[in-house]
Amino acid sequence: MRNNLVFVDFIKNKINLLFIVVSFIGAYLLFPNYLFLSVNPLALSKELWYSLDPSWVVALNYVKEKGVSWGSDFAFTYGPLGQLLTRAAWGENKYVFLAFDIFIFINYFLLFFISLAKSNYKIITALTIPIVCMISPLWVGSSNSLVLMTFLVFWINLSIDNKKWVYYIFQILIIIILFYSKFNTGLIALPIFYSGIIYNFITDKSDKIKLTVIALLPILLIFTLSFLFNVDLINYVKSGLEIVKGYNDIMYLKNQLEGSYTTALVLIILLSIVFLINIYFINKYTILKSTVLFFLFFISIFVIYKQAFVRADVSHIRDFFVFLPLIIFTNKDLLTKARNLFSTISVLLIVFFSLFYFYKNFDQSFNLAQKFDKSEYSNGFTNFDKEIGLNIYKDNFPLPIEILQKIGNSTVDIFPWNIQLLLENKLNYLPRPVIQSYTAYTPYLQDLNFDHYNSNEGPEFVIYDYASIDERYPLFDESKVNLSLIKNYKIVSSFEYDNRNMLLLQRKNNFSPLVFIKQKEYAMYLNSPLIIKDDVFYELSIYNNLMGEIKSKIFYAPEINIEIKNEQGQFVKFRSSKLLLESGLFSTFFVNGTTDFSNLMKTQSSNNKIKSIYIRPLDIDLFKEKIKITEYKISQ
Repeated sequence: MRNNLVFVDFIKNKINLLFIVVSFIGAYLLFPNYLFLSVNPLALSKELWYSLDPSWVVALNYVKEKGVSWGSDFAFTYGPLGQLLTRAAWGENKYVFLAFDIFIFINYFLLFFISLAKSNYKIITALTIPIVCMISPLWVGSSNSLVLMTFLVFWINLSIDNKKWVYYIFQILIIIILFYSKFNTGLIALPIFYSGIIYNFITDKSDKIKLTVIALLPILLIFTLSFLFNVDLINYVKSGLEIVKGYNDIMYLKNQLEGSYTTALVLIILLSIVFLINIYFINKYTILKSTVLFFLFFISIFVIYKQAFVRADVSHIRDFFVFLPLIIFTNKDLLTKARNLFSTISVLLIVFFSLFYFYKNFDQSFNLAQKFDKSEYSNGFTNFDKEIGLNIYKDNFPLPIEILQKIGNSTVDIFPWNIQLLLENKLNYLPRPVIQSYTAYTPYLQDLNFDHYNSNEGPEFVIYDYASIDERYPLFDESKVNLSLIKNYKIVSSFEYDNRNMLLLQRKNNFSPLVFIKQKEYAMYLNSPLIIKDDVFYELSIYNNLMGEIKSKIFYAPEINIEIKNEQGQFVKFRSSKLLLESGLFSTFFVNGTTDFSNLMKTQSSNNKIKSIYIRPLDIDLFKEKIKITEYKISQ
């Protein structure tokens, strides 16, 4: 008998050793093969949007180095730990990157090992690990926020059954990292965390003090670290919420991969059915526990769904299929704790389908050789310095010398978004709070920028290029700021750069703040013409009905266009949104490019007058029939 027990222990030890090896290899493959992002000079291109993403990436490092206050001086979805996701390393500490990467590695290792050790169907669980490793991209970048969210769900699942301190330590660390690296995901992390705490608080009467301490720790740490990170906490949260709201309102993009939405929806429904069967009918949990577990599952899969299909370009859609197997892993009642072979095989088939779909539509190589090779990471760590990866000063395309001479060391901002151009030319960049025009989605965000420009804090110079994204009307992206530029800045130079006409504006000596004096408020029907008057600023309040609100939450905000009618009876259509229109609009003159904007600044007039503006919802049944118009007199 004793010999039999020794043999059983021997086999268990061998199996555990095998699990350790498999888990280590899986975590090793998912460890990044790069330490930092190389930021190179922007190539010349008529497509201005090429500079959009590189510009906000370098701006994050720049504002952090300048010591601005996050939330009040700088409003963005990324926070003071955002470099952990962007991997732009200049001005950063290499040990912070290493610590973050080791933390991710440990989470992957423990996820795989604990799942294998606890699984009722170990072979099926083991087959899932290489799929997670294969479809994970070499460059994860900001999507690491989604990875951290799935880890959080995993640790909460464990703590629901066993309230070990180590499980909560991992949860709290993840919350802190998410909150200060990418606020929109950090915002989701808090209710996920507290759902587990509330469940344990209700069901366990013996650990109330411990659970209370654990519940308070993230809040206390977030508050304490706000001083270290120079974060204005209230405004950081407020601006973050506004950015999330505004993104959903206007940043939607039509699906660029045919059939992907239907495929994702079918997978979500199938997984939901399997999950509900497992927790209600097979494992037979209580209603409370089943509700909490389904909430954890649903919120995690809903986040990757929204991430993929609000702005549904190929790279965002790819993330859904990349992280779906990871969500299956982290919600243990789908795989490791499942007790029904049929449901477990069903989940495995879904995982294999994700692999097939990924292979067919995104990447047919899986980059396994590169995932094994960590030499680039090692070399980057060895040769790390304070300007590593910042390669923008050599072989760049400088601005005209006369423009650089006029600006000198004075403060300068740029419109609509090409911040990297300023840094490549070593100019004294003074950022507005919302650094790129297309992201000033809401009245609150636009007012942050307007207050900056309507005070003595505004820059001495502005490099101006009249442009926007997604077929928007550029003048209305930052309507109040554009009005401030027209009234309080003058054109000192017009120049060509990258085959684009650009303006150099300078702040007037007789600067006078703008004042908006409310004149009247009235209602009108949708699709009715709004007659624009001189020196009047309009705020338009449009209201979703119940179906519109539901669509906004599940998909994205109902689509709205504006149609501008000129005196010749011609219509020009632009994309807009409920919140952009609420932010306001002005001008009786149609501005069709930088030259028109220049003429408007010089003469306050144009040959192309606007007769009226129409608000055109794509589906009028999603809106209430009337809108509210508030008129303000523009005064100085």
